[in-house]
Amino acid sequence: MATLPVLLPLVLGALLFLISLLMLIRRGVLGVLVRAILPLVLLVFSITLIFGGFDIMSYRQLLKESAVATVHFEKTSPQTYTATLITDDYQKSYFQLKGDQWQIDARIIRWHPNLIRMGFETIYRMDRISGRYNSFQQELHGERTVYPIRENSYGIDIWRYLRDLPWVHQWIDATYGSATYVPMGDGAVYEIRMGYSGLSVHPANAASREAVTTWQ
Repeated sequence: MATLPVLLPLVLGALLFLISLLMLIRRGVLGVLVRAILPLVLLVFSITLIFGGFDIMSYRQLLKESAVATVHFEKTSPQTYTATLITDDYQKSYFQLKGDQWQIDARIIRWHPNLIRMGFETIYRMDRISGRYNSFQQELHGERTVYPIRENSYGIDIWRYLRDLPWVHQWIDATYGSATYVPMGDGAVYEIRMGYSGLSVHPANAASREAVTTWQ
């Protein structure tokens, strides 16, 4: 996804990396430590930007509201379901969820209108899926199941940094998009849609429609 949110940190990081290396080479590795502080800081910052750019590459661009995944549930025992998640790029994942309901969350990064005019688009990444019990007592004492949908492979979590830095909030909005809890059911299939306001879940077959109707 060669968009500005990805290219900017990668290009800037690569340039700073080269500058810091040149400064270190010219001044010598055995030079005075103080003289090496600036290039070392630039070196660390450039590496952070590069790996941050790779982390952003795991996000997908949101051009319009669309279906991003489907989830199929198979009941394996009381209050235990195998959830099969299939994303719109045909990646398939399996999760064993405990409980009666399920929820899926995504990370969303939105930009200030001035940045949008420069070419920045809203991006998102599916984050986690979880189960929940109808019973309050089971919620307190039952086995909880929460799974990451995609692990962070680069050690730099740009989304979390953006949330923790107050001075960037006027330009960048890093938020969770969570779909409402809906019931699990044997053979139920749900469609997951992503829009600018977040995630929504829609019954996609008779079993899921019956589960929702009975639950409501």
